Amino acid sequence: MLLEDEMGLNGGDFGPDLLLGHDPSRAALLAGGIWHARSLTRLISKHDVAVLVEHVGTEVQAFGIRHAAHAVSTRLIADPQQLALAIEDDGHACLGAWLDEASTLDCRRVLLRLAVGTAADNPATEHRDAAGQLFSPVLAHLAREAPAG
Repeated sequence: MLLEDEMGLNGGDFGPDLLLGHDPSRAALLAGGIWHARSLTRLISKHDVAVLVEHVGTEVQAFGIRHAAHAVSTRLIADPQQLALAIEDDGHACLGAWLDEASTLDCRRVLLRLAVGTAADNPATEHRDAAGQLFSPVLAHLAREAPAG
């Protein structure tokens, strides 16, 4: 059993998970948008912005720019496809680092909704150092929406 004895199988109603029922990949992308906000603010070509938005969406682009004061990466990525991949990878790594601070049950409830092999499986120290700072605005954003599901 994936959730082991920690669950207390008394009916299965555990309330909302750490992400309030929202898609963990979306939360990771939002965090990745903040991580790479410096690059997002410098991406101005209409074509480049269109390519980026095609990969990560307008929500992630706008969210990252709005939270640029909390940007972590100082490396500027000008290629929109590389930037989209970096947003996804660093966002998932931050999600994994943030989940490491949660209980095993809460962590597994979120990770079970992610594809296997994302950067959430093996976050680096830099992601662990920034995860709390990045997930605070992400969680506030998700909490303002109606619960998912």
